[in-house]
Amino acid sequence: MKEIFKNIYNFINNRLYFRLLYLFVSISFVTILSNIPGIKIGIKTLNSIALVWGMLLILFMIFNEYKTRKIYKFDIPLAGFIIITLIFNLTVYRNIDNIKVWIFNLILLTSIFTIDVFKNKKTNIKEINIITYFYTIFMFPLSIISLYMRFSGKTIEIGEIIFGSTNGLFINENALAIAASLAIAMSVYLNLRAKSGKVKMLLVLNIVIQTITMIEAKGRSSYLIIIAIIFLFLFVYYKNKYFRFALILIPIIAGSICFTFNEDRLHKFTSGRNILWTSGSMVIQQHPLTGVGSSDLIEAVTDVKEVEYLPGIEGGGLHNIYVQIATTNGVIALGLIITFLLSIMVFIIKQLDKLKRKEKIQMTTITSMLVGIIAVNLFESNLVYIVSFISIIFWTYLGYLISILDNKNIS
Repeated sequence: MKEIFKNIYNFINNRLYFRLLYLFVSISFVTILSNIPGIKIGIKTLNSIALVWGMLLILFMIFNEYKTRKIYKFDIPLAGFIIITLIFNLTVYRNIDNIKVWIFNLILLTSIFTIDVFKNKKTNIKEINIITYFYTIFMFPLSIISLYMRFSGKTIEIGEIIFGSTNGLFINENALAIAASLAIAMSVYLNLRAKSGKVKMLLVLNIVIQTITMIEAKGRSSYLIIIAIIFLFLFVYYKNKYFRFALILIPIIAGSICFTFNEDRLHKFTSGRNILWTSGSMVIQQHPLTGVGSSDLIEAVTDVKEVEYLPGIEGGGLHNIYVQIATTNGVIALGLIITFLLSIMVFIIKQLDKLKRKEKIQMTTITSMLVGIIAVNLFESNLVYIVSFISIIFWTYLGYLISILDNKNIS
């Protein structure tokens, strides 16, 4: 009996299985799978299982694994974000829905995002490869069928959603485009690691298919992930501090120029997202320190809106995670998240600078995907608060990346 309980514990405590389950559930939520009767119920059940599993992993961490967890400086602002949002949920918002969102954030930031620098480095690499192959294999047929539907004009109607055209088998074109761009980055990484010529050819084919899918889906924010690959390789391989400083200034200046556009041009460029950002900023001015909480976000933004229509707010929030964090939990919470992201990226770049040859190229590719996701969240709200394949991928790979780059296992 003792052996049985030990096996159950080991299975539950295996974060690889947990991450694969949550990744499958999260990507299914934005595809046709979540709308097919029968399968829809199964996915919701798996989501509930993943939620309970994540909470169990938190308990395991509290009572056992914290002893082997290396503490970093960038952990401080992340812990601050968790603590301050809990305090606001208990004292300001006082709503069970906000507590549920906080619990998911806790799972995301402590069960999915974990750092284990004492685990064998080869084991960490093996696990990240398994997740990467899982995602790319899952995306391969989805993209092929989506392209077939796109070029043949065929559609599938389930309830109020019509699958086909630019969104293919996904619920919207943005989700398809971003999913395809992530598959491109992952396929590049796998191609760099693959030794078999046949596997390399299949991965190149997948890159081509995903590129066509991304372009045909017309989700412009997905291009940021591809741009991030080029950007980060330039940044990592050219160590001149003036060059790096200039490279950082380019997106800042470009973003500033965009906001000098007139209202109509800005509306067209952002696909109407600027309306959401303006409305969100008005809510921030009213509740700068605490925000309004997740449950009251839509109502608060709707009440201050200057136009009749707020595009995509119910399905995608404010379409800028940084504006959404400030609107939901206040500017202090936003400052903590930004501090975390900046400090962890500085840490990663320093580690990448120490690497050489193949490992440096491989880890730079993974890092560029993460930088791309951070950039994408200037136009999407998928880093925290919701079960999204984007957030699952970001926090999963971020944890593995640190575990590999700063590995302390000498065996």
